[in-house]
Amino acid sequence: MRGPARLSEPSTAVPEGIPQARPHLRAVLSSAAYLTGEGAVGFWRNGLMSMAAVSAIVAALLAFGGAVVSLWNLEALALRVEAQLVAVAYLREDLSPAQREAARRAAAAIPEVRAVSFVPREQALRRLEEALGGVELAAAVSKNPLPDTLEVYPNRAQDLPRVAEALRSVPYVADVTHGGDATERVLALTRLVRGAGAAVTLAMGAVSVVVSANALRLTVLARKEEVEIMRLVGATSWFVRWPFLVEGLLQGLVAAACASAFWTAFYPWAVARLQQAWPFLPVLPTLRVVPLLVAWLVAAGAFVGLLGAAVSLRRFLAK
Repeated sequence: MRGPARLSEPSTAVPEGIPQARPHLRAVLSSAAYLTGEGAVGFWRNGLMSMAAVSAIVAALLAFGGAVVSLWNLEALALRVEAQLVAVAYLREDLSPAQREAARRAAAAIPEVRAVSFVPREQALRRLEEALGGVELAAAVSKNPLPDTLEVYPNRAQDLPRVAEALRSVPYVADVTHGGDATERVLALTRLVRGAGAAVTLAMGAVSVVVSANALRLTVLARKEEVEIMRLVGATSWFVRWPFLVEGLLQGLVAAACASAFWTAFYPWAVARLQQAWPFLPVLPTLRVVPLLVAWLVAAGAFVGLLGAAVSLRRFLAK
């Protein structure tokens, strides 16, 4: 008689078609989730040190936000000043409407020209009267001495001298003016404003990184023994680094939220006060500044937090 059939042992071989790396991927994701949770727990557990780091990053981000807002408004002011730079072409007298239109079309055909506006002599006289405070010049002169003009706006402010030179060859143009030295001084001033604003913004960004890195270094020093124990038991550099990077990221994001709340409330108030004091001063509206500024602050806070944590850990992990 045959004995009872034995149950076959379960096969440990991986069936064909199933990726071999899937268990490894699950282990990596599980480790990442665990270390991320440890970083979040460490952020709340070390409340005092986290508060100190967040406060330092907030102060740095407030200064950085002020530099960015100033740069944007200075850039807007420079663009507005440059947009008012214009070359004026004085037309000959006694031109027919067809000849004036031909001159306007020839001026508009210049490659560097953005727009051309025809100003009749009557309108030019009214402008002069308004500039003189409402004086009625038409009654004082028997004939309007002002010619018809073309106001020619370049694509870029630095194209203005080339546009003025090209206008001299346009038919029916008697003379051209574009400000000469005054234009060069305005362009030099706008370049200075842009350069100064960019330099201040970069300087505030560098200060933010340095201040934040020093603050985050304190949190790492307070947990020096923890880092050394992890290193002694064979933890890899990334295993040690990951929770601190998560803490630095959370500190940066919390600081960015605080700085964003401040600028969201402060910028509209500042704009309203500036427009009351100096109505002629061009200030960017709130909807054009605040959403983009919040995005910049969140990105800067995350970057500063991660960079500060990485720099602070470097000396311990280099051993």
